[in-house]
Amino acid sequence: MRIVTYNIQYWTGMDRERRPERTLAAVQEMAPDIVALQEVVHPLDDVEGPSPLEEMARHMGAAFVFAPIWPGGTLSHIPGPMGIALVSRYPILAHAVHTLDPLDAKPPRRALEVRVALPDGRHLILYTTHLDWRSEEVRATQVRSLLRWTTRDVGRAHLVLGDFNSVHPQDIPVYEELTGLPWPRFVERVEEEYPQAPREPRAIPLIVRRGYEDAFLLAGEGDLRTYTTADPTLRLDYCFLDPVLKPSVRRARRWDTELGRIASDHYPLVVDLEI
Repeated sequence: MRIVTYNIQYWTGMDRERRPERTLAAVQEMAPDIVALQEVVHPLDDVEGPSPLEEMARHMGAAFVFAPIWPGGTLSHIPGPMGIALVSRYPILAHAVHTLDPLDAKPPRRALEVRVALPDGRHLILYTTHLDWRSEEVRATQVRSLLRWTTRDVGRAHLVLGDFNSVHPQDIPVYEELTGLPWPRFVERVEEEYPQAPREPRAIPLIVRRGYEDAFLLAGEGDLRTYTTADPTLRLDYCFLDPVLKPSVRRARRWDTELGRIASDHYPLVVDLEI
């Protein structure tokens, strides 16, 4: 089974051109069974006929669910509601949208919970989200809120994935080695452009302490940094697994192809499981 999480930057590539067909080609190239998407505009107000999200599901032979975060008209450069989505080749049995604390975040962030039926009759539960990019304090609050939902499924096969806009403490030595800078100096250098790099990571440790396994740390290959595709600086995109799924992880990597480098400002994260 191939799982992908991908921030698609509202169908816009690094050339600043909104080309949904290119995003669709990038997803098709990865051949995912399930793909979690962030910064999805659905529907596109200036496109007639099926939306790109509907087209993606059709090409995958899949179903999808969408949770808006920004209402249409909120952002002048975004032609339609924008939010998060999940597309699955496996039948979607149920889904729910959870609004995360703090409720006065602008915009309020949400998590999408989806239950799918696997071919052998088992169920797989997926939680996907896109956390605040400006404040680690807000991200930590949003993770606590998210964990109140995911805790119900501890011990059952489930994943928590998406764009968490924060760094994993175990990645810090990698950043230090790549840049030759101690972490405080690295943060000082990038903090104006990348507030996702906090001096003291707090959001991801909350997930780790709850017992979740990081797919990349288990089976990661290649460069871990998923943002930005133009200047890879940070790993912001994650797939966390309930411990019961730990033995199933076979491979995790960013999708580092020509399409993967241009179709969005994030690389897709691809995780292969054997379940």
